[in-house]
Amino acid sequence: MSKTSCREVLARMRERYAGRGKAGRGRLVDAVCQLCGYSRKHALKVLNGTLPVRGERNGRRGGRPRRYGAAPLAVLKVIWLAAEQPCGQRLVGALPLWLPHYQRVHGRLAPGLRRDLLAMSAASLNRLLQPCRVRYGSKRRCGTKPGGLLKQQVAVRCGPWAVTGPGWLEADTVAHCGGSLAGDLVWSVTLTDLHTQWTETRAVWNKGASGVLAAIADMERTLPFPVLGVDSDNGSEFLNWHLHDYFKQRPVPINFTRSREYQKNDNAHVEQKNWTHVRQLVGYDRLGHPEQAVRLNELYTGSWNRFRNYFCPVMKLSGKTRAGGRIKRRYDTAKTPFQRLAECLGAHHPTIRQLQTEFDQLDPFALKTQLQRQLKALWQHPCPAPP
Repeated sequence: MSKTSCREVLARMRERYAGRGKAGRGRLVDAVCQLCGYSRKHALKVLNGTLPVRGERNGRRGGRPRRYGAAPLAVLKVIWLAAEQPCGQRLVGALPLWLPHYQRVHGRLAPGLRRDLLAMSAASLNRLLQPCRVRYGSKRRCGTKPGGLLKQQVAVRCGPWAVTGPGWLEADTVAHCGGSLAGDLVWSVTLTDLHTQWTETRAVWNKGASGVLAAIADMERTLPFPVLGVDSDNGSEFLNWHLHDYFKQRPVPINFTRSREYQKNDNAHVEQKNWTHVRQLVGYDRLGHPEQAVRLNELYTGSWNRFRNYFCPVMKLSGKTRAGGRIKRRYDTAKTPFQRLAECLGAHHPTIRQLQTEFDQLDPFALKTQLQRQLKALWQHPCPAPP
């Protein structure tokens, strides 16, 4: 018997089952078992109405009842969008930082709602926010041109640094070329600390040695810790005498190394920040006007770097194990770069006290508003087409 016929027969038998005596109900159960192939227990539940017929909807949802309603989702969506759409694991670490500022803007939350938000697991956050997820475009062309002048002078870093504190950085550049590297355009230079994930970014007009050197020197003055080592790719913007002398000709030289050729994963930390700190912010469109480099620099130094370092938690790989052909990765608890730096240096360190004072004066929602205003100013300048 087909499923459609079975549903029609069972609908009639339910009506007859309610008015029958014990013997009549037994005969109906036997008939249902013979016609539909049900077990006797299943047939009893279907005829009693306690179990829906297969393929029939009774308005009830299977599994456990929903614990969280629409109220937590409304709060989560606002914070999730403002925090650059983090995953559930990072959102767990971001909620305690963002909720006080959310209440300042949108009013106090009910005690039960606040308790539910802070008690949610990463899986619950991912499940609730699943309808809000967005998809991003694919990666574009690479703008790295090999620099062959100093390959003998700059050592290759063959493995990860065994770091126990801040100061060991990875460096990389991102081209805002819009699909064509022809002509003049804006580039972003990124430095990422391996231990704390503290990241600084600057914009330069083209990627000449002097411009990249000036951007790195400015970022070094901004970093809340001394630079001990810098590892870059093999691009000509890094492998030049200007940057080599800047790192080596000082009382305490900086350990300047380069990655292996065509091994992008050697600089995995900064490569990941190229996406979260540059592409997610600016996208892949072309920035071909010198004034746009100035505007982008104001954006990086004014709101973006503070927003990412103070209010956006990151996770670090704590270990991985191989089981046959699969690799299982384990990550630590999501924390912001500022929190990781405070744990490393201690709360009473002068630098941490200074950063804590700045942190107490910041509002992530205000930074987000300033960020949107600066992004609008960035795109006001007409960009000429590539030659």
